[in-house]
Amino acid sequence: MQSPESEKTEIIREELTLPGLHEDLIERIVGLPSIRFDTQILDLGCGSGAWLARLADRGFNNLTGIDNESFVRFQPHAKIPIAFHHASLDRDIGMGSKRFGLITAIEVIEHLLNPGLLLENVAKHLEPGGLFLMTTPNVHSLRARLRFALSGKLAGFDPTNVSAEPTHVSPVFVTCFERMLSRYGLTIRSRWTFPAKSGNGTRLTRNIATALTALFLKNDLPGDSLCILSEWRTDAARQ
Repeated sequence: MQSPESEKTEIIREELTLPGLHEDLIERIVGLPSIRFDTQILDLGCGSGAWLARLADRGFNNLTGIDNESFVRFQPHAKIPIAFHHASLDRDIGMGSKRFGLITAIEVIEHLLNPGLLLENVAKHLEPGGLFLMTTPNVHSLRARLRFALSGKLAGFDPTNVSAEPTHVSPVFVTCFERMLSRYGLTIRSRWTFPAKSGNGTRLTRNIATALTALFLKNDLPGDSLCILSEWRTDAARQ
């Protein structure tokens, strides 16, 4: 029988994201002309390393993860070594002058008290023209907007909802977030949501209400997870 301490260090690669999100992101990364299999990739808030392991399985071979949970460690990958560093994302991440062609933060920013510091670290460690891929709960879907209009509570950030993640404290509103990105030389290249539609598994009446609302209001960002790909440009204006 394992001791409690050994259980804390047991290697678990649970994907703490929507089912299928990692697969969707992988296909988009593989299709980017600036990303090669030897591109230096940094994953912020890497957790168990599930996302990095998936990247390694697809052939990416320069992988680094950072997380502030000291009990997280990686199972050695069969072919690709994955570097792991302990650091808090609420301060300088301690990577010195190292730069990366791609930095990812999958379902991370909503947990942070200071999202601007995350972007500062991203800008500090991206190569010129490097890319930042992040995902976060989508508060722009009609389902989320309808919930807020009727109850004043934000989907995914409601502390009275037992199914909501209690550590979600920083929702991302695209217009405001785009201004934050510009302060760090980051420009949005594309944005989308996953899955294609939201509300899977929710109450029938809520789905019907959302469908009816869609007849009158735009639903450009319908899915449950908001995905944003931005680029760091040395010539971008900073405020």
